[in-house]
Amino acid sequence: MTIKEALETVGGLSAPSKMPSYGYSIPADHCKVGSKLRKVPGSICSKCYALKGRYLFRHVREALERRFQSLRNPEWTPAMVYLINTRKMEYFRWHDAGDLQGVWHLEMIAKVATLTPNCKHWLPTREMRTVGEYLEENTRPDNLNIRLSAMSFDKRAPEGFARKRGLTVSGASATGSHTCPAPTQGNECGDCRACWDVGTFSISYKQH
Repeated sequence: MTIKEALETVGGLSAPSKMPSYGYSIPADHCKVGSKLRKVPGSICSKCYALKGRYLFRHVREALERRFQSLRNPEWTPAMVYLINTRKMEYFRWHDAGDLQGVWHLEMIAKVATLTPNCKHWLPTREMRTVGEYLEENTRPDNLNIRLSAMSFDKRAPEGFARKRGLTVSGASATGSHTCPAPTQGNECGDCRACWDVGTFSISYKQH
């Protein structure tokens, strides 16, 4: 497999401008929980950043959909592993747009994390039920930080659920144990890697 072939297999990677490395995104239209929350005033998803701005450009939407369709490709997992290991990525963000599609999807991501031990993976998600079902039968890889997101602005994330299962959380208020510094440093991560750090239990982000 070549890098070109691997990229074609997974539909390409995303490159979030603020992040230290690559990511992977799919259409926010396909979010399970998010699609319901978008109709709820005051929910974080009611102002989803992945449904506006550059995400509306035709080439971006086509790329998102291409990645979504690639998830059922049996070669998706080995292709993702090849890309991360070959490019020697130290950090990877899952779903700067979109979310888990089911337990099968999380199993694929977890396998990628297991086979890329030198890379730290960050997976923010609102699919708490999917994560719970996955953990009933599986153990989270040490290098995969699953961070459960709050559903509404200035509301706590499911902290009890997360603590019991070795997960972390994030919200959109000022109550977290760590506040994302990006807004004060050119909207970039800079040297901060708290999102990937399983030791940073709670992070708060500015609304965007």
